[in-house]
Amino acid sequence: MSYNVRSQQDLLVAPVESASYGVTRPYGDRAHVLVQSDIRTGLKDVPTAACCPNCGNAVAVYGQGVPTAIPHFDSKCEQCDVDLRAWCTVAVDAAYLQIVKPSTLTELVKQFWNSWLWSGITNSKGEPRNNEYTSKLNKKASEFGWSWEVSCPLCRRSVTDLMSDSAIAGDSLDYHHWRHEPDQGVCLCRECHDIIGMDTYDTALESRAEKSGFNSRHDLQVIRLMLREAAVTASPVGPWRVSNIVDRYNLPQSIEHVEELIQVINTNEELCEKFVDTRLFSGIID
Repeated sequence: MSYNVRSQQDLLVAPVESASYGVTRPYGDRAHVLVQSDIRTGLKDVPTAACCPNCGNAVAVYGQGVPTAIPHFDSKCEQCDVDLRAWCTVAVDAAYLQIVKPSTLTELVKQFWNSWLWSGITNSKGEPRNNEYTSKLNKKASEFGWSWEVSCPLCRRSVTDLMSDSAIAGDSLDYHHWRHEPDQGVCLCRECHDIIGMDTYDTALESRAEKSGFNSRHDLQVIRLMLREAAVTASPVGPWRVSNIVDRYNLPQSIEHVEELIQVINTNEELCEKFVDTRLFSGIID
């Protein structure tokens, strides 16, 4: 396995046209994963079907519209012989049932699972429960016969790929805390977790941040994360990507602050050199 270390310019100069990122919504507000009913209100007043994301079969119908909060959903798709829960069932406007494609519903649920994991899953007490969730989602994917599996949001490698690399320990993602009160973080593979932390302890990174004039170690970690993202996607860091990066990695910093960090590394070559090294490209096959 070989790696081609690109230049700082490759990582930092924004192209004329930007790539498209994020979760697609093929049916707009007419379909969403059932557990999202508390934030998706498009189906609250119309007859709605709760559908199996694998075959499209309607397993329940809400004649007055899907409730804005689903206290408990426990049904079964007899056609697929799979138990369904709110996090793996799709609410669909009943008027759309004849046109929705099961393959599209499958992708909608897969995308939701990814965003759910990547945003940092916590229990009601705010404590990370990553292993429990990754196991649950992998098991359900297996029951459906899907090829989906847990992957790192940063390097995009699946858990299977990570496990095949003897240099990377662990069989699931780590939970990286951005802050504890309130709990906020993102799930990353162990290697990406180490890379954005510059392979050092938090205390040492905090000291390094202070000496360089940054607010905290999290500024350094976000810069490394953005550069790693640029290396993985071959799409340089630029202001047009800030909103997506803040959302994708559940960052605690404001969009304005992250834009300032990009400005710093784009205009201070000497400082930028401290962030760019061969480690940023680890695990990226050229």
